[in-house]
Amino acid sequence: FPRWALFALLVIYIGAGLFCRDPWSGDVALGLGIIASMVEGGSTAWWLPSAVGEWIAEEGPLPFWVGAIFVHALDELLGDAQAARLSCIVWFALATTALWYATYRLARRTEAQPVTFAFGGEAQPRDYGRMLADISVLLFLGTLGIVIRLHEVNAEPAAMAFTALALYGLALALDSPRRGALVAGIAIGALALSRGPWIALWLLAAALIAFRTIVPQGDRRNALLLVASAIAIAAIWPVGMLTTPLQAREEFFDAWLVNAKRTLDWPQPASLGWIAQNFVWYCWPLWPLAAWTLFSWRHALRLPHIAVPLIVFIAFLPPMLVQSPVSDSSLILLIPPMVLLAAFGATSLRRSLDSLVDWLAIATFSLFALAAWMYFFAMTTGTPPKMAASVFRLVPGFSAEIRPIAVALAAAASIGWLVFAVWRIARRPPMLWRGAALAASGLTMLWLLVVTLFLPAVNYNRTYAPLAAEVRRQIDLLTPGSTCVEGYRMSAAVKSLFAYHGGVRFTPPDSGSPCDLMLHRDLRRTQLDDGPPTGAWVEHWQGGWAARPDEVFRLYRRGG
Repeated sequence: FPRWALFALLVIYIGAGLFCRDPWSGDVALGLGIIASMVEGGSTAWWLPSAVGEWIAEEGPLPFWVGAIFVHALDELLGDAQAARLSCIVWFALATTALWYATYRLARRTEAQPVTFAFGGEAQPRDYGRMLADISVLLFLGTLGIVIRLHEVNAEPAAMAFTALALYGLALALDSPRRGALVAGIAIGALALSRGPWIALWLLAAALIAFRTIVPQGDRRNALLLVASAIAIAAIWPVGMLTTPLQAREEFFDAWLVNAKRTLDWPQPASLGWIAQNFVWYCWPLWPLAAWTLFSWRHALRLPHIAVPLIVFIAFLPPMLVQSPVSDSSLILLIPPMVLLAAFGATSLRRSLDSLVDWLAIATFSLFALAAWMYFFAMTTGTPPKMAASVFRLVPGFSAEIRPIAVALAAAASIGWLVFAVWRIARRPPMLWRGAALAASGLTMLWLLVVTLFLPAVNYNRTYAPLAAEVRRQIDLLTPGSTCVEGYRMSAAVKSLFAYHGGVRFTPPDSGSPCDLMLHRDLRRTQLDDGPPTGAWVEHWQGGWAARPDEVFRLYRRGG
């Protein structure tokens, strides 16, 4: 695959939608809240992640350390949110590089080579390895479920990158056990710093199994090096905690225990149903190719290029099944091993099935691109009326306008996709990477259309900025200069949105210092947050916005 095309796809994919937008979810705002506390606070905030006065024990600090470093360095130039998003480029670069080299090392091994021709002319191991490595990165770019996650400031992109790095370490260990053990151990320790020790223990167990069963010379000393390096990296966090006040450590550990008890449970039918429904689209097109790989190599599953990603994939299934509630944060860890398995399946498809996959990709992405342009035309012109009405039901009151530069970028992406599709149809190229390239370029094109044509509308639908500004104005009217607001029925993620957009400073829960103001979030889809707060509270203001009619916020004042 041409180097310039691969790097262009990588840059466009990660650059589109990374900047010039507000946080789109509470998880992202929570990550920005953790980074803000690290930037504004002392060493305690760096070792004990917190946001809006609450301990955040679900994630490790490493991804937010990187974001805070970017904010420290580039806050004045880019702003805190834009600077923090630069960490996404770090994790994306690490993930794609590790996947490329892991696939390359596995694919150039003798047992992974295609059948040797009787009179020669087959691909050399180096060339075959490079082609499969390109395919793995292209399949990674073409995976549906991760495109938004990779552009968010949270722990998931870092966790996926370190999983890919661990896979590279195991692939490297096949040729150099000591160096491979060191790389895999560092990656597992970094995963513990990103997602906590629970998920890292399962990956460590998978790595030890691979060392004892697959890696040549995977003796006890190399296995001990793997464990020691993982522990050394993971120990940075608990050792650093010793520099924080004892009371803060105890409170954080209590929050960690509460979160562990809340999120670990026996597999529930609802969780299994959620996984079955979302796995199919989230991991598309990886899972059909990975399944084909296992079927094609079913008599040789112990070969390293199959066994290494398969062991890691199986290791992540138990923690996903016992997570409560299950979410895409657990599915995302399955992507790196599935990418490696799918790459070997993409080269062994039968010609008829391979052509069917190509035609399906061309038809699907072309139809979605046509629909995107039709809805954009309807949103900006009002024609056809039914399509325009369906858009404005999602963004009532939104005033659409045409941005020439954004439209030009979207048009260039669409033309590029059309040229690539015509080249595939007219030339019928024999390259084995064409299916993966169609998936990667098609999804990149659609993602670019979304962030160029519909970014203002998506921002309008998902941003809390106007509502947070109004809440800030009401607070200043009631108690000018007040910096104390209690959050009632509000998660740390939602409070982080108001802190980020409106500068609202919430008092920590159970702080013992009563505030005169309280902000209540009432989500009408559930009855768990209905009802006013108890005590002498009088409602002063109620508001929301048209794009979220099921969400109401109320501002109370103590004692009238």
